[in-house]
Amino acid sequence: MRIDISTIRDTKGASIEVELEGSSGQMAIAGTTLRSVAPVRVSAKATCTGHNTILVQGNAKVKLEAECHRCLRKFAFDVDAEFQEQYCKASQGSSSRLGYEQDEVLTYSGDFVDISTEVNSQLALSLPIQLVCSDKCRGLCPVCGKNLNDGECACTNETGDIRLAPIAQLYLTQDKDEF
Repeated sequence: MRIDISTIRDTKGASIEVELEGSSGQMAIAGTTLRSVAPVRVSAKATCTGHNTILVQGNAKVKLEAECHRCLRKFAFDVDAEFQEQYCKASQGSSSRLGYEQDEVLTYSGDFVDISTEVNSQLALSLPIQLVCSDKCRGLCPVCGKNLNDGECACTNETGDIRLAPIAQLYLTQDKDEF
């Protein structure tokens, strides 16, 4: 996603508004693969702030498909992210002159500012911590693995939590010793 700044880059205070559309492809975040269902839509405003810098403010929206963390079914959801980044014209020594490390400075060269990386980063930061298909998702049965959204399973509740099985064994052996 590139913004043509040729008309504003030399005039302090000049700005341009753009509507962009692009592909985000697949994102892998924390072991979860997210696939873009629709193109990323960006509404942005680029403003020349003087001293060879461009301020880009905007909003990005995308529809993604993921696997529910509770029931493992695929579902689609919308992600909306606001962003604001400042880009400096790329030149030798510009980062050291400004007092920043090389990795901290976003740069542009020529007549275009590429905002793809920052848009994808902001979309990734806007993702919920846990991806669930709905707030009422019941997940999978921990014993048989049946999707509880499709109905109850035949498992009994007596099995309990498998992580507590060693403690249950202590109670069973203690009961036998008392008789």
